[in-house]
Amino acid sequence: MEQKKQTRPFVITGFVLLAFAFLFKWEFIYSEPVVDRLLGLIGLTAWSNGDSGLHFTGIISLILLIIGLVFLAKRYSGKMIFVFFLAMILVPTNLFANVYQSNFTNGIYALEFQQDRSNCEYDTSDSGIVEGNCKISIVNHSSNPVTFRVSIDQKYDHHRFNVMDKINLKDHQLKLDANEHRTFDINFRHSLQSSKHQSVSGQLDIFNLIINDDNNIRRF
Repeated sequence: MEQKKQTRPFVITGFVLLAFAFLFKWEFIYSEPVVDRLLGLIGLTAWSNGDSGLHFTGIISLILLIIGLVFLAKRYSGKMIFVFFLAMILVPTNLFANVYQSNFTNGIYALEFQQDRSNCEYDTSDSGIVEGNCKISIVNHSSNPVTFRVSIDQKYDHHRFNVMDKINLKDHQLKLDANEHRTFDINFRHSLQSSKHQSVSGQLDIFNLIINDDNNIRRF
């Protein structure tokens, strides 16, 4: 009993640190950790090189996790520490997001963009027109239908050619019924103004998406 009293502050501190470690990687209803989004709102970046490089919040989360486990080791055995570690690694980063979206949101805020199930392919025709197809996977977690439009988030170096600038999806109005999951199949075409890029072709497996309706806009 005396030992438990002596280690209680370490246990409390350990669990608090684990909670903060999870918070730093928690995605909630966004496609990025909540802390990353908060940093972006105040003009700071969570990455060392734009959207790539060292992920500062990820590093902080790992440090908090390790320190928290060290504190918990004052009370618990190595097996229990390993269990805590596995729990932190395996718990979904979007924990509670689907429950929240299903019960407390509507419209585009109830939508989930499944980035790992979406991609775009494109090629250039003989007449210098970029033609392609995007498969956009989106889930509606609400009990009401949602009508919206999507576009590729065009974050790139304006001094260099980037095909994301040519992918025009805004003209397509999309709709999901209540609790529906659908992969939209959208074709696009765009005429190139410069002969410098007449042979572009390829595939986009990872990209950010903007979803909007008449009143709201969300970035994934």
